[in-house]
Order: sequence, then structure tokens, then C-alpha cells
Amino acid sequence: MAARAIPVTPQVVEWALNEDGRPLPELPQAIRVEVDTLDGWTSGDAKPTGTQFLRMVEVLKRPRALFFLPRAPAAASLPANFRHPPGEDRDVSAGAGRLIRQARRVQAAVSWARRDKARLDLPRATVDSAPETTAETVLRWLAVTPSDRVAWRSPMDTYRGWRAALESRGVLVFELPIGNGDVRGFSAWDDHAPLIVTNLTSVSPAARTFTLAHELGHLVTRQDSACLDPDGVNPFAVEIERWCEAFAGAFLMPRDEVRSLARERGIGDLAADLEDVKALMSRFGVSARASALRLIDLGYAPRTLYGIVLDVFRAVPRTNDPSRRISSPPRHEVRIKQYGLGTVETVLSSLPQRDALSVMRLTVKDVRQMPEGMTGGQSF
Repeated sequence: MAARAIPVTPQVVEWALNEDGRPLPELPQAIRVEVDTLDGWTSGDAKPTGTQFLRMVEVLKRPRALFFLPRAPAAASLPANFRHPPGEDRDVSAGAGRLIRQARRVQAAVSWARRDKARLDLPRATVDSAPETTAETVLRWLAVTPSDRVAWRSPMDTYRGWRAALESRGVLVFELPIGNGDVRGFSAWDDHAPLIVTNLTSVSPAARTFTLAHELGHLVTRQDSACLDPDGVNPFAVEIERWCEAFAGAFLMPRDEVRSLARERGIGDLAADLEDVKALMSRFGVSARASALRLIDLGYAPRTLYGIVLDVFRAVPRTNDPSRRISSPPRHEVRIKQYGLGTVETVLSSLPQRDALSVMRLTVKDVRQMPEGMTGGQSF
């Protein structure tokens, strides 16, 4: 008996393959079919079998129902700012693109749940605004004090402190495993649920903190953006990126506090060195790159210090040790870490059950393992 053909819509299959972004022959190899077979699905001359269909769904990370729509969902395509980051010739990877779509889907769900609440009053600025003044305004809005920051004893404490402060004001902060050497972070404005995403893959807490502040700068300017890995990227070349770098430095390392530290260390104009970079790293829980940029901005170092810092503090890729097996945490714990407890609670308590599970990529069993009360009374 011939295998049953699945009546997918050819135009939707073609759209999903193009959206994935992987070049031939990677996709046919991943789905385990010939190139001619894939061409048949997109032209309508052939249909996938049940097994082939399930493999395609898994590889493309798309819901099954999508492939039966009468036409491709053009609105779901990645916006230009996510495909081609400012000042970059290269596109984001296919994997990063999928995570961007997933994050924006969660963002849309939270925005819908908050639709009856007032719009978020995050201060607004343009690239013509002074980064220092803008950072001071946002810090006042966020209500994080110097004593709060002193209580953050480590770079991880610092990252978690800033994340919690932003989430308390309604900004969504997700941390996702985007991958090595790809997107360091991205942001997407929404009146009810502005979003910042940081890359969790082999990125130090200090580096994630600076990414968080940089993407906050994009939200302040009301721009969506995907920022690629900084290695080899000139931070002084693109106006919006340079503005966000300056804003992030002023936000994380307020001018008066840096000047006080400079007086303690006796740093003169254009005289800062690597030891001074380390001093800022220790005081503010930020990365070497962020510290160097801040010293440059305030006139304590020449621009050449940035290149020196990139060479000296270049991250060493992590290698997997097959002898060390780390068990995976339960899926509901992973989602809470990725999206934040408040986001997970909002989606599960506000959306119909099937929609909530689909958005969060959870099962009923996963939800039943969550702490009591997290579903807002909804039965799972």
C-alpha cells in the first residue's frame, strides 16, 4: 500500500523553506529527501508522506497547521531590521531567525494580555539626544540607585539585578540559546510589551549585561534591531549602534561614578590602560569591551584601547566534555529561565489553553509540574 500523501499547500511549503534561510543542500539533507522531492512539494507536483511531513515540521520548527493554510502568512516574515542588522552585510542565521520569531510570538501574546493597561512610559529619545542625559533619565525612570548596584556582588548578580528592574517596569527580558558567533541580542518595540533578548550561549553575564543595556537603547529610540556578535565589528561606524553603545556605557557606568574612580586611580586624559579597564569591570560588573568604550567616551583613553581590549580579552570558545553529562532541567523550568516567571504566568493565565501551550511550547504535563497558582486558575 502506498504511503498516504499529506495535502500541504505548495506556496506555504516554499515560504517556510525560504524563511528558514538554510542553503541547499542543507535542507533536503535535514529532512532526508532529495532536492527534486522538495521541488515537487513547492511546485505542487508531489506531496510529502506522513513521515516526511513530520520531519519537515520538526526541521523547520513550524506548527503543523501552518502547512494547510490557503496562502503563506506574509506578516510573519522577519522585518528588515532583523534580517540585515545596521551596518552589516551578513544576515542573521536561520537558527537565530527562528528564535527571533518565537520570541516575538511570546511578545505578541503578552502584549495582547496587557491590551487594557496603559502603554509603557519608557522615556523616548533619538540619536540626536545626548546619551548621557538620556541614560540619567532612564535610570530615574527605572529607580535603580547606586546603593542597589553596590549590593550586586558579582557580574551575575548585576545581570540579574538589571533584568529584574526592567521586568518590574514592564519590559520583557528573554535569554535564549542563540548560538556562538551569531546574534548577541535583539530588541523589538511594543507599546505594551517592549522586548529585549540576550544570547545565553557561551556569553558571560558581564557581556549579557552590556547587551541588555545596548538593546534598551534601541527601545528608547523605538527601533527594532538584531545586533550581531561584536567581534570584528567597528562600534564607531554606524550612528545608531554607536549611540546605543554610548547610552549603554552611561547607563551602566554613570559619569560621576567613573570620574570618581578615575580620581582614585589617578587616570589622566587619554592615559587609561588595561588595568583601568579591569577596575571598571570590577566596580560595575560589566565586560572589558564595555569598560573600554566608556573610558574612550569620557576622554580617559584613545580609541586604540578598544582594539587592544578585543585582542587581550577575546572569549575562548567553550568545548563540550563528553565525560561530563549534565542532565537537562524540566521544560517548564527552562521556559521560566528563558522568558521570565512573569511572562510565563501572563501567557498561561490569559490565553486559551491550546494557544498558551503553543506559544510557550509546553505540554499539559509540563504545566502541571509548575508551582501552584501559576496558571491563574486556568485548568490544565
